[in-house]
Amino acid sequence: MARRKIENSHTTISILWKNKEDFRKHAKVVKKTRTGIMHESDAVLFQRVLQFYNQHHHTTETAKSTYPSQDTPQQD
Repeated sequence: MARRKIENSHTTISILWKNKEDFRKHAKVVKKTRTGIMHESDAVLFQRVLQFYNQHHHTTETAKSTYPSQDTPQQD
């Protein structure tokens, strides 16, 4: 299961810059301001992409840990 501190609402996910540039191509315009066009944040964009993925792919009921554990058998 994913772990977090109680007071934290966000986490950091590390991605390659080339992937981030491709990811940001999918950001929608939120509004036009006097200094330019504002697009949705990475958090909003990630949530939208994740919702689409979950609708089109089967997922398990429980979250998986990022760190190795002895609970599951090792795959070769």
